[in-house]
Amino acid sequence: MKSFKSIISAGLLLFVSLGISQIAEAQDEARTEAIELYNNAQDLAQNSNFAEAIELYREALTVARANQLDDISDLVVERLPRVHLSQASEAYRAYQANQNVANIDVAIERFNEAAEVAGEFNDQEVQRQAMNAIPQLYYVRGVLNYRLENYQEAMAALDQAIEMNANYAAAYYQKGLTQKQLTPNDVDAFLQWYDRAIMIAEQTNDNRTLQSATNAARDELIYRGVTLGEDRQFGQAIELLNRVEQYDNASDEQQYRLAEIYNMRSDWSSAETHARRALELHDGGVADKAKIYFELGMALKGLGEYTDACSAFENARYGNFTGPANHELQFELKCEGYAAN
Repeated sequence: MKSFKSIISAGLLLFVSLGISQIAEAQDEARTEAIELYNNAQDLAQNSNFAEAIELYREALTVARANQLDDISDLVVERLPRVHLSQASEAYRAYQANQNVANIDVAIERFNEAAEVAGEFNDQEVQRQAMNAIPQLYYVRGVLNYRLENYQEAMAALDQAIEMNANYAAAYYQKGLTQKQLTPNDVDAFLQWYDRAIMIAEQTNDNRTLQSATNAARDELIYRGVTLGEDRQFGQAIELLNRVEQYDNASDEQQYRLAEIYNMRSDWSSAETHARRALELHDGGVADKAKIYFELGMALKGLGEYTDACSAFENARYGNFTGPANHELQFELKCEGYAAN
């Protein structure tokens, strides 16, 4: 007869064997469940059912981690950030198909989720792609609100874009456009954003934004200078027009407008200087230069240089300046060959 001790040992061995068998069976069941969840998630993702796929990936990961199924955990960890990125890209395509603020907000939310999940699983590539996209989406949100005349919302979105990418030249330029709508009478308030856009665009070789911001600043100063000149606020008009050279030191329009204003002030010498400079810079034909020749003629007439004035008015006889130039030639200066009978 076996000893009691031997019986106990055999019983323990049988218990351990049964336990190991049960654990192995449980792991097999868990593996089967995790694989099924993973495969179903894969199928859903391939059919662009990203939200449902993400949910099943998470369930598969929970089962795998609880049962130390490292191989399956690794598969989910590798896939999940990329599926989030695909979901975000799909949201952006939905925005492109129907461009409104609601859709861009969804895209922003999805890319933020992708960045967060990529950080959770240390997927640096997905995180980089998502983080690069988000400031661009905020920029788009700013532009959309600008077009809707929601200027405060536009500024808030652009500030978020710049907070994430301090070298975003286009966002600074758009801030300038938006600030102009918020404070239309404060030139310096929006020019500061054009200036920032120009500086950063030069540093980042963003030639498109550089040109847009430079031209916008130049054209705004010319427009406001002309408007002030028409209101006979000549000092302020000249001050703004002189600032154009900060953005374009070869603007024939700026020189022409200065000639025009100096003629209105009867500062004939300055008017002649700017008119001649405008002619040097203008690269159009004679007809396009008619307005400049007319201002040159007025300046020379004021200086008493009548022969040269007649020549200038002769060159001004095109388009809308034909009548005024003929009047100067015939009735004011009585130039040779034009004197009225």
